[in-house]
Amino acid sequence: MDKLNAPSRLFYADFLRAIAIACVILIHNSSDQVEQYGEIPMSNWWAAAFFNGISRFCIPLFVMLSGAFLLKPGKEVSMKELFGKRLAKLFIPLLIWSAIYVVYNYYTGQVQGDEEDTIKKFSLPDTLYGFYKGPLMYHLWYLYMLIGIYLLYPFLNIFITGAGEKYLRYFLIIWLVVNCGLGIIEKINDSPVGIELNGFTGYLGYFLLGYYLNTFSFSRKRLRLSYLLCIFGFALSVLSPYLLQRLHVENVSEFTESDFTPDLILSVTGLFLLAKNSFHTINPNGIFGKMISAVSKESFGIYLVHVLVLDLLFTEERPYHDFLENLSPWAGIPLKALAVLLCAYLISWLIRQVPILRKITGG
Repeated sequence: MDKLNAPSRLFYADFLRAIAIACVILIHNSSDQVEQYGEIPMSNWWAAAFFNGISRFCIPLFVMLSGAFLLKPGKEVSMKELFGKRLAKLFIPLLIWSAIYVVYNYYTGQVQGDEEDTIKKFSLPDTLYGFYKGPLMYHLWYLYMLIGIYLLYPFLNIFITGAGEKYLRYFLIIWLVVNCGLGIIEKINDSPVGIELNGFTGYLGYFLLGYYLNTFSFSRKRLRLSYLLCIFGFALSVLSPYLLQRLHVENVSEFTESDFTPDLILSVTGLFLLAKNSFHTINPNGIFGKMISAVSKESFGIYLVHVLVLDLLFTEERPYHDFLENLSPWAGIPLKALAVLLCAYLISWLIRQVPILRKITGG
């Protein structure tokens, strides 16, 4: 890496992580209202659709950043590194935060999933079985998914070492067709293709896409095209819930909550390339740069704790609840998201100050 370019490369990654975690919180403040089309005033619904639409790229972007900086051609990944370092940084937080949320749900009387009695009565065998089956709190699914990708990490490193740009591009094209083409057809017609294509599905493509975009250079013409398509992708993400509702498409949420639609591929690709190629003019040591870097550093901890903060801050018992409910969503949604982001950042930062607790935020 050219030393002259190192700070800008680091800053662009910090910027993307900070934007991604902010958008995760925006989604969790707006998604419920998006599902209330026709039940709430249209101005309120459009506010939710806007904030939800511009934020949907967040999880794909997180996966892309992992692939961009984890995959290294020619590097041999030892089992010690894989299990002792990479997977441990995911599994330990997953285990601890699953327990935290189980305890929290038990004492607040909240229920996750279908097994109502499991949470209210608390059964250790049932809880362990729930942990085995999937996340005990909805946002923790991300760690389950990432663990699956990390288990493939040694093989992916071998693949990129021998594949080169040509075959990596081949994989990404097939992945794009399978997920954004055939996947949408399957949702509409409930008719999956007969060819076995499981190897080209899922978040693995985003992992490799991040490496591809970070490693290879692109002409100015291709970059300009990607930026235009990025704008189109964001516009489509905002408008698609309305268009799907007007077309009377069944199960609209299957499309608006999917991470594998063409609009997301366009928006996240363009945003990644824009940050990579344009952010060298921003001073990472300025106030803005330091704020971005600080949020980026705590992004994983913020992700883990933000659902707890969201629930604690905005319960009906809070004295400001009525004020927020009467506030226009155009102001209320970003205001709530900012409050959650700041509180979750502070909690994550405080946890990291205690050496024995750092591992529960991935430290």
